[in-house]
Amino acid sequence: MNIRTPLGQAAFFLILSCIIGFGSNLVREDKIPWIAPELATTESLDVTDETHEPILAVISLVQAKQLFDDGILFVDARDDAYYSKGHIQGAMKNAFLMELIFNIEARQSKADPLVVYCGDPGCGDSEDLAYDLQDSGFTKLYVFKGGWLEWSKAGYPSEAGQ
Repeated sequence: MNIRTPLGQAAFFLILSCIIGFGSNLVREDKIPWIAPELATTESLDVTDETHEPILAVISLVQAKQLFDDGILFVDARDDAYYSKGHIQGAMKNAFLMELIFNIEARQSKADPLVVYCGDPGCGDSEDLAYDLQDSGFTKLYVFKGGWLEWSKAGYPSEAGQ
């Protein structure tokens, strides 16, 4: 590769930038992780806790049902087609992030608890959405990893359409 050509120069600067970026991350005290850490599973649910400590945790089916029974808002992180086929009763559907945030804030504050779920335990969309919501200022986020598959198998309240 000849670095005197425009393509060669671009490749050189790309490689140099990667080396500098990765190298600087290695020596930083507050390193940026290569992979997002796995979310911890919460043992207790105290949605009335007035502390301002942010929460981003995984919950079980039993805990999800408890939050549902307490009237906590659920958000389905799946695509519209999957949502239309069936979702947890009363769950909001995923939309463009800003539209979703607007719709949530029309119903509750960013400090109120919120449950995000996906299709099944292997689906990562619920975690991705939860991180996006956290970055947007939401402070009590619960990720129901069992998702729609576990919920519907349990025969819990659901609906289709909308």
